[in-house]
Amino acid sequence: MSSNAWLAAIIAAGIALRVAAATLLALPIESDALGYFTMATNLAEHGILLDHFDQHIFYSAGYPLLLAPVFALSGASFRVAFAVNMLLCAATICLIHRLTVRLSGSNPAGLLAAAAFAVWLPAIWNASMLAKENLSTPLLLALALCAIDLARNRAAPGTALLAGLLWGASILTGGSSLMTYLAVGIALIAVLRSGCGAARVIRAGIVFLAGTLLLLGPWLYAADQMVGRPILSSNPGFNLYLGNNPAATGWFISISDTPAGKGWEATRHRLGEAGTAQMLQDMAATWIRENPAQAAQLAARKLVYFWQPNLPDAADFAASRLIASVRIVEVAQYFVILGLGALAFFSRRIRGEDRLIMATIILCFWIVHAAAYIIMRYRDPVVALLIPMAAIPVASYGVSLGTLLRGRRTATQP
Repeated sequence: MSSNAWLAAIIAAGIALRVAAATLLALPIESDALGYFTMATNLAEHGILLDHFDQHIFYSAGYPLLLAPVFALSGASFRVAFAVNMLLCAATICLIHRLTVRLSGSNPAGLLAAAAFAVWLPAIWNASMLAKENLSTPLLLALALCAIDLARNRAAPGTALLAGLLWGASILTGGSSLMTYLAVGIALIAVLRSGCGAARVIRAGIVFLAGTLLLLGPWLYAADQMVGRPILSSNPGFNLYLGNNPAATGWFISISDTPAGKGWEATRHRLGEAGTAQMLQDMAATWIRENPAQAAQLAARKLVYFWQPNLPDAADFAASRLIASVRIVEVAQYFVILGLGALAFFSRRIRGEDRLIMATIILCFWIVHAAAYIIMRYRDPVVALLIPMAAIPVASYGVSLGTLLRGRRTATQP
């Protein structure tokens, strides 16, 4: 089979696994998924972005903005949203393959990485529901690919423009990508160090910013019309407070479990969406100033929690031994990807500047979570970045072993 045929087969297998999971799990549309679904439905049917709590931009808008035009054409339903997820799955597998080949020059490594993502259980889980990670993952992969290309093609303006558009789309889809622009900065520094003129690098930086503004400008104007402020989302203040208050644990907690929970609904309706976000941001900032040691310790714990394996507990086994057993497989997958991916950053099979760009994106995505709280699926986009890194040395050893075995068979033939 050709490389393209293998890739098509991997995509088909990945989609089949996700269809099976969605059918078996039959997850209800609730919580964040309900927010995204309602936003997309209201935009498609009524021309207004509004979630089930009557908020305009509390949930990150990128994913519902993608769903809305499809809902307008085909109707709002889980099946339509799931079809979009399958297209995103196919795009993600293709991007992982391309990124791996770009990093290693090895097609076997690319196919191995694509296959690993196809069977990566959290990605299968995310695809079976309306989760923004279905979109934020391919956007982050595409940004990494653009940053690497930017370093290699001497800061081509077209690549810089695309990187700006991708970064804008990434932060509109989820605030975790806020600092990943630094990877583009690393790429431009690499171009400058290669002897390319400073003027070309500066021009690429300006084009990158122009691409970002081109995507975010209309959104900021729309947000100003909806909530009275040109902001990406009204959610950051809420998240900052949940992660920095007297009841904070580092994990997600309900607003009702915090000091702000008393009279929450009345406060929310009195101050409005932007006003409530500002109030919570101010409360979080005050708590951090008054409790710097506790806030620093809490931030450090969140950074550890981010990488903690999603181990099933006794309650999981009591609820479903099958699901808990699948979770054990997920933990094994995670340790393999994390361990091999981390080791690959010390491998000479990958160019030094490429390793630095990949490390920058992962670190920038990770460090943002020290400010808010941790939910396990929030790390899924960066695990997708670790998969190519993990696949490269494995594929290299596999190819070398295959060559050695073929050589021995040839030597023993009469």
